[in-house]
Amino acid sequence: MIKNPRHIALNVLVSWHNSSQNLDKSMENLSLEISSLTKNDRNLCNALIFGVLRHRGSIDWTLSTFSKTPLKKLNITLLYLLRIALFQIQYLDRIPAFAAINTTVDIAKKLLGKKAAGFINAVLRNAADNFSKVAFPDIKKNKSKFISIKFSLPLWLSKKWNHAFGFEKVCRLCQQINTIPQITLRTNTSKNNRQSLAKELSFVAKNIQLTEYASQGISFTNPSIPIQEFETFKLGLFQIQDEAAQIVTDFLAPVPNEKILDACAGLGGKTGHIAQLMENKGTIIASDVDPKKLESLEIESKRLGIDIIHTKPLNLLKTSIKDFNFYFDRVLIDAPCTGLGVLRRNPDTKWDRSKNDIARLSGQQKKMLNSAANLVKPGGLLVYAVCSCEKEENEDVIHHFLNKRKDFSIDKDFKSNNYDSLITSLISGEGFLKTYPDANNMDGFFAARLKRKIKS
Repeated sequence: MIKNPRHIALNVLVSWHNSSQNLDKSMENLSLEISSLTKNDRNLCNALIFGVLRHRGSIDWTLSTFSKTPLKKLNITLLYLLRIALFQIQYLDRIPAFAAINTTVDIAKKLLGKKAAGFINAVLRNAADNFSKVAFPDIKKNKSKFISIKFSLPLWLSKKWNHAFGFEKVCRLCQQINTIPQITLRTNTSKNNRQSLAKELSFVAKNIQLTEYASQGISFTNPSIPIQEFETFKLGLFQIQDEAAQIVTDFLAPVPNEKILDACAGLGGKTGHIAQLMENKGTIIASDVDPKKLESLEIESKRLGIDIIHTKPLNLLKTSIKDFNFYFDRVLIDAPCTGLGVLRRNPDTKWDRSKNDIARLSGQQKKMLNSAANLVKPGGLLVYAVCSCEKEENEDVIHHFLNKRKDFSIDKDFKSNNYDSLITSLISGEGFLKTYPDANNMDGFFAARLKRKIKS
């Protein structure tokens, strides 16, 4: 088994690059190798994987300055060895340039031979000695290209965001996206309270902070052991969940003894929160197209001590009220989306997505929202949410829906025990919940709360 953190990082990145699977899956496939590393080496391995993907655009710009061979013509393994080494030289202060170069050359000799190792050695030493000479694109001539290279954003997305948000906002957004996010969890209030949990976590993590907007959130960094090994985790005292995702469930505002559908439940982060707010009283149907995710959700429910969640494998686009014996008081549809609001945690996404994906997913979202709406009782509520800040997946979906469904309207008269002035400040004049990484230090989310009219 390989126990070199740089070699394992290389295998993960090459595996991800050559497949259609996401980074999580690529890392899962090599989980035994990663877990066999010492804590320091495991941290380095993760830093290399995520760091290369966060800063790939900038790294490639530098490499292309010093490589006589165009990057697109390089062997993929060789290219990722260069990226891993240059990331260490540019972004990791504790690793000397010579150490990053020498270890990379050693790996290259074993995998690719002396000729490739010599090429890598020449490019990296040239880059290390002349890094100050690398010039970024001229801001005045092309702001979008500057953003793309400076902040490692695909050019198509840089152009789109620059047009949508403006240059200064995009720069702030990208700076935050390229930082390492804190770990955020939600207290399971059916077993514990936030203050007690924060005290327990202080023994196994650093920088413990209570979240500003979500009433039961706690963030921290530098866990001393894997989170799944925390005694508090084993006891079901929390779920890992970003602050923005917690606020979405607050926006749904479930109460005890209701019938609620989590229509795209996935692994059940929001499902568990719904049950918590319902005080484990009532009925929750958690549905998803992936039965394996629902199996994991059931295991998670047991860990949390929840027994009102019932799983049901369903394709929402093929679902009707005939699949149930009743209408729902509230329906949450956390729709499949581009995921461009969670690039801090999933930097691979920006390299996997294209402009066409936005249009494709927007069309699917419109259909799914309409299907979900048919399951809401008159007077009931429907919350549509996506982890994306793209207008096509946000306002456009809702406006399209409201133009067709005159039996629904935006509900601005919401009430929740968890609402306060801070959360209200995240809601636009139209009644849309919107969060951004740069402004709120959380994932980028959009949510709309829609009420079904009661027939007169």
